[in-house]
Amino acid sequence: MDSYTEHHVTWLENFYDLIVAIIVFQLSRDLNQDVSVYGFLSFVALFIPVVWSWIGVTFYSTRFETDDLAHRLLMLLQIAAAAFMAVSVPDGLGKNSSWFALSYALMRTILVIEYLRTGRNVSAAREITTRYSIGFSIAAGIWFASIFVPPPFRLIMWIIGLAVDIGTPLLFARQLSVQFAPHVHHLPERFGSFTIIVLGISILGVVNGIADHNWTVPSIISAGLGLSIAFSLWWIYFDTVDGSEIRALRENKQIGIYITWLYIHFPLIIGFTAFGVGIEHVVLSNQALALPSSEKWLLCISTFLCLFTLGIIQITSAMTAINPLSSSSSSSSANSKKSATYAAAIYSMVAAIAVLVIGAVLKDDILILPAVLIGIMAIACAGQVVLDVKRHPHHRFSNF
Repeated sequence: MDSYTEHHVTWLENFYDLIVAIIVFQLSRDLNQDVSVYGFLSFVALFIPVVWSWIGVTFYSTRFETDDLAHRLLMLLQIAAAAFMAVSVPDGLGKNSSWFALSYALMRTILVIEYLRTGRNVSAAREITTRYSIGFSIAAGIWFASIFVPPPFRLIMWIIGLAVDIGTPLLFARQLSVQFAPHVHHLPERFGSFTIIVLGISILGVVNGIADHNWTVPSIISAGLGLSIAFSLWWIYFDTVDGSEIRALRENKQIGIYITWLYIHFPLIIGFTAFGVGIEHVVLSNQALALPSSEKWLLCISTFLCLFTLGIIQITSAMTAINPLSSSSSSSSANSKKSATYAAAIYSMVAAIAVLVIGAVLKDDILILPAVLIGIMAIACAGQVVLDVKRHPHHRFSNF
C-alpha cells in the first residue's frame, strides 16, 4: 500500500484502542494505590508490554491494511485477549502474573498469525513477515513458558521475552523498514489517538479522585493548574505530529530519526499516565502541608518524562526539516523555523531537568505548598506553549 494514499483509523482499530485504554486505566489505578518507588517500577514493568502489544497491532495495521473476515475475527480475538489482560493487571507482578503472561503471549500469537497470513498472500512481504513471525513466536513462547516458572524468575523471563520482541524489528529495521515503511498519515493518527486517550485517562483520574472532595481555594487552584499542565502537554505534542519522521525514513532513509521518534513514545505515555496520578494526589493532599516525598517525586518524575521526551520529539521534527531550494528567502524562512524548533526542544529538556532539580532540592523538612509546587511546573509547561505560539503565527488570534 502506498504510504501517501488516504488511510485513516478504522472503527475496529478504535474499538481495540478503547480496550487497551481500559488496561492503561487499570495500571493508573494500581499506581494510585502505591506511589512508592516499588509501586512506580511495578507500574512501568507492566506498562511496557502493554504498550508494545498495542504497537505490534498498530504497525501491522498501518503496513498491511485489510478488512476481510479473517482479519476482523483475529482483531476481535486481540480485543478479547486485551480485555483478559485488563482483568489480570491488578497484582500483575504477584498472584495474577501468570494470567498477565498468558494474555500477553496470546496477543503476540494472534499477531504472528496475522503476519503468517500476509506472508502467504503477499509475496513481496514474505521476507519481513517471516522474520517477524519467527522473532515474535520466540518471544511469545518465552512468555508462555514463564507461566510455569515461579517468581522472581518469571520476571527475568519476561525481560528476555521483551528483549526478543522489541529487538526483532530493530534487528531488521535497516533492511526492511524503508521498503515497508509505516503509513505517513495513519501511524501518527494512531499514536495521536492513543495519546489523547491516555491524557483523557489522566484527567479522568483527577475527576474521579476529587468528585467527593471537600473543595478549598488551594485545592481548586491545584486542580486548575494540573489541568493547565495537561492542556500544555497536549498542545506541545500535537504541534509536532505531522508524519515528518516517517517521510524522513521513506524518502531519505533516516532510520535513526524514525526509530527515536517511535521508541520515545514509551516513556512519553508512561509519563502522561503517571502525571495524572500525581495530580490526583496533589489535589487530595493537605494543602497546608508539604507533599510527602513519594508523591512529590511521582509528580516531578512524571513531569520530567513528559517534557524531556517531548523535547526529543521536537528534535526529531527539526532534524527532518528539508530546506527548500526554490529561493533564498524561503530557505531562510525554513532555517528560521528549524532553529525555533531546536530552541523549543532545548527549552523543554532544560525545563524537564529543572523539575528534577527542584524535586531533589526540596527536602521533606522544607515547607512548599502543593499549589506552589504544581504552579512552578505549570509555568514551565506554559512557557513552552508561549514559544510555540511565537513559532507558529497561525495559532494567534485572527480577525474574522
